[in-house]
Amino acid sequence: MTHRTSTLRRHRSNKLFGGSRRGIALFIVMIFVVAVAVMALTAIVTSGNATLVAKSYARENDLSYAAEAALAIGKSRINYDPTALPDTGYKILLQDQALNSADDQPISGVKVTVYAGPSGSTSGQFGRFASVVAEARDAQGNGFIRRLELSQESFAKYAYWSNDENPDGTTIYFGGGDQLWGPVWSNDEVSIASTGATFNDEMATAKTISGKSYGTFRKGYKENQKPIALPTTSQLAAKLLPLATAAGWAFNAPTNGNASVARMRIEFVAVDLNNNGDSAGIDEGFFKVYTGGSSDWTRADYPGTTISSVTQCGDWHAVVSGGPLKFFPASVHNTTWFKTLMTGAGMSSSAAESEKTASLATIMGHANARCFLGGAPQLVAVTRTTGLGFTTAQIQKGGDDTTFTATDEEGGWLVYSTTPNATVAAKRPHDAKYLFPIHRSLNSNAKGVIHVTGTVGVSGVLSGKVTVYSTATGVILDDLRYANDPGAGRCQDIFGFLAAKDIVVADNAINTPQDVETGSGTTYRVMDDTKDLYLHGVMMALNKSFEVEDYGTGPSSATNCDGNANGRGCLYLTGGLIQLARGIVTQGTQGFIKRYSYDRCAIINPPPYFPTTGRFADNRYYELNPVGFDPAKLYKAITPDK
Repeated sequence: MTHRTSTLRRHRSNKLFGGSRRGIALFIVMIFVVAVAVMALTAIVTSGNATLVAKSYARENDLSYAAEAALAIGKSRINYDPTALPDTGYKILLQDQALNSADDQPISGVKVTVYAGPSGSTSGQFGRFASVVAEARDAQGNGFIRRLELSQESFAKYAYWSNDENPDGTTIYFGGGDQLWGPVWSNDEVSIASTGATFNDEMATAKTISGKSYGTFRKGYKENQKPIALPTTSQLAAKLLPLATAAGWAFNAPTNGNASVARMRIEFVAVDLNNNGDSAGIDEGFFKVYTGGSSDWTRADYPGTTISSVTQCGDWHAVVSGGPLKFFPASVHNTTWFKTLMTGAGMSSSAAESEKTASLATIMGHANARCFLGGAPQLVAVTRTTGLGFTTAQIQKGGDDTTFTATDEEGGWLVYSTTPNATVAAKRPHDAKYLFPIHRSLNSNAKGVIHVTGTVGVSGVLSGKVTVYSTATGVILDDLRYANDPGAGRCQDIFGFLAAKDIVVADNAINTPQDVETGSGTTYRVMDDTKDLYLHGVMMALNKSFEVEDYGTGPSSATNCDGNANGRGCLYLTGGLIQLARGIVTQGTQGFIKRYSYDRCAIINPPPYFPTTGRFADNRYYELNPVGFDPAKLYKAITPDK
């Protein structure tokens, strides 16, 4: 009985075990089948996703390429079609246009629309800017939008620019080891002499280069480029005169001829308003305007070889023992009151008499002998008269920076305001009413443009950004320097000088050594504070040249430039030179020796409203959100009010 039970139990136990094993196998098979199916499905999905991603990337590349290509088309259009860029708002240059890829095959399913319009400040004070926007979309509405902001190239970027390298049929060469720094351009054939020239920046011409093998081109060269046209005088007048008028900076000169007849001059003045030891602050720049009764007075032309005629040149003497020096024109030396001042300062009677009776050569031979432009405060002893309401004491005195005379025997200064700024009046009580402030903080209407109808001369120390436009001839009467040394790279000061005719370095007693008595050409004296001429700024002569007055006459060895004997010393021009035809600065050893350098600040900080070439260059690049893109809203946002 017991045995049978055990057998039955074993039988049942085996049966149960065997059935369980078969069920597990089935379950495992089912799991395996499901896993394989999942893997297959995953592979299918993954493959499908990869295909979709690949197609997505391909479409993204197509859209991106199309947008970039469309930007290039838009930029090209506004560079070659003057009507492509509107003055306000925007214009559609292309609309829903298909493009070809680099292999000249159509970009399937993609179309582009290109917009163009002005952007940034539209006043033009600091340049002209435009934005080209390219919108690329496919049939599903997917898109890429790119914006390229362009800046219109200023003529101020050029170190040297000319329209004609063969004025009057005479070919002018680069040579003698010339080193040109900054971009160079000519619309004419450029000629290089066998003595060689080095172009350290871009060099391009609308024609060809003769003597190419004699040139060294650090950044290569380009020939047969599209010519660049100078602006017309009517264009400049239409743009600049209203700006100057609004600021009270439009002036009418009494003459309209060449450099020799200049009777109006502009003198730039830098004033240390904040008492920090310099006058280089952004609001510390001013200018004054003087008109003389004669050109030789205004220009400081040397009058002759007699003491009585030399009223603008003289020397310095103390009028108080141990006191500061005061200026006395040569013409007043032979007066009793001058001798009295000298003896009062501690000079012996015999010494004072010797000074009183000194020859012109002796007076002008003193180490501190100087000449001054008409209206200078140093000339007080010859500009004030009793007829103008001055007392004898106010007349018979030595001059300095403070002996300002608003209206003198020969001319007068223009009034800016009868109620000048209090800080300016406290700092410059003698001439505050005659100082035209350059910065907007002191004149909210200032745009940086001075417009002169007629011939005008310039000189002084400029703190600020100014463009002067003369409808006739512009004249360099004396040094014109920046308050901030251009070599420091601060780019705070910039000067642009535009002339409808020529820009001329005056042959006057300041720029040219003079024969001071004998007329024999043996007693030449330099009568400026330096023997050289320093000129900071971008010069632009529309008709036709930047040149030196009487370059082929005068002294030939009165001074030197870097040790090389010549007539007038070095001409240190830091900036740029744009002219219709190349002018002459030196002939043989007469005139000046050129020492030109480039101011790269003129590229990023051109003079206010300085003319542009019409060509646009890349400035900044943006990627825009294609969702909800509205070109009208965009251009309104990126073009602020003037």
